[in-house]
Amino acid sequence: MKKNILYGPQTKASLENFPFDYHRVMLEFVYAMVMIKKAAAVANYKAGKLEKKLSDKIVLACDEILKGKYDDQFVVSAHHGGAGTSVNMNVNEVIGTLAGAHPNDHVNASQSTNDVNPSALKITSIKLTTKLLKSLDYLISVFDEKSKEYRDVRKLARTHIQDAVPTTLGAEFGSYRDILKRDKKRIENALNYFYELNMGGTAIGNKINAPQKYIDNVYLELQKISGIKNLKPLENLMSGTSSDTDFCFLSSGVNILCLDISKISLDLRFMASGPKGGIGEISFKELQPGSSIMPGKVNPIVAETMNQTYYLVSGKNLSIHQAAEASQLELGVMLPIIADSLIIILKIVETALRLFADRGIKNIVVNRERCLEHLEKSTAYSTLLTPRLGYDVVSKVVKESIATGKTMREIILEKKLLTKTELDNLLKI
Repeated sequence: MKKNILYGPQTKASLENFPFDYHRVMLEFVYAMVMIKKAAAVANYKAGKLEKKLSDKIVLACDEILKGKYDDQFVVSAHHGGAGTSVNMNVNEVIGTLAGAHPNDHVNASQSTNDVNPSALKITSIKLTTKLLKSLDYLISVFDEKSKEYRDVRKLARTHIQDAVPTTLGAEFGSYRDILKRDKKRIENALNYFYELNMGGTAIGNKINAPQKYIDNVYLELQKISGIKNLKPLENLMSGTSSDTDFCFLSSGVNILCLDISKISLDLRFMASGPKGGIGEISFKELQPGSSIMPGKVNPIVAETMNQTYYLVSGKNLSIHQAAEASQLELGVMLPIIADSLIIILKIVETALRLFADRGIKNIVVNRERCLEHLEKSTAYSTLLTPRLGYDVVSKVVKESIATGKTMREIILEKKLLTKTELDNLLKI
């Protein structure tokens, strides 16, 4: 049975011109555009540009779309030229068919692709980033729990991947927690710019064909429809049409978050190396067999996934920056790849954060004996002992420890340089 097609000639032309079927424009972006069309219909009625009956029909059509009834009608490839005209017209044509309205004269009244699409991407980004930040808060709380749980696990700290000084596993996890807190602040700072839209700017931001009464009302309606308070016009609407760097700011913040998580994952993989032939200070509970040929092998698959998440995000982030740089004169013409890349980033990272918390950090098993063994067999105590015994004496102890294989603790007690109580007190961290 042939499906009922609601889109029109401009959408069909897009399908012919851009035959990339790997995936379509994200529905989150489509829904944000539909919210804008609904707000615009009401604002255009209040500005005298649409009759009440036609405005109501457009509003009803938008409501039906937002219920998910017509998802299969939004068919434009995410990869297309024209600054996003294809997806804007796909939305206009479907709404127009459902409402018995003209896609350009009525559904797109007082608008342009060039103010609708960036505004829709900002609305989409606010909603997706809000979810991402909640997941980040959850991950931070898990690290905080682990920092408390491991606060008495004494271990060797390493710099340059070499023995350094004593620390605790709890201190390491507390550090990771606070790294993520700083990353959260960067993302929140970037998100502040997303409440300023260029709706009403139309083609280049100078408000051609958009009455002031429409502009005033479209923001009020959009706040109610989207559930996002404080949406307001940019002080200079042309700046929002000409530049896409607000998206770069958010993308960069999320990219930095993923970089830090990848660094943390590399640390955990290093500490989990082994279990017998490596560091072996921690391990991960088995989630699936680690090898098709090596029985019993357990791999740090979630940590590896976080590394790969960063690699994917950093590539998308670069695409966003390059596309923004190509915003020539009055228009950010490369918005489609910005929209697709940013939405992918926000969705994947939100999922990855919860995965990392639930199936990564919570699944860590600590080998307390191994942690202490590495510390005791190292020369890390030298820094703590120097203020009491002096640099030269401690140097001799270190050299003897390396030459004989005895621990520094054993040598100091044998030579009666300190009593056991004095030594224990000095080595507290």
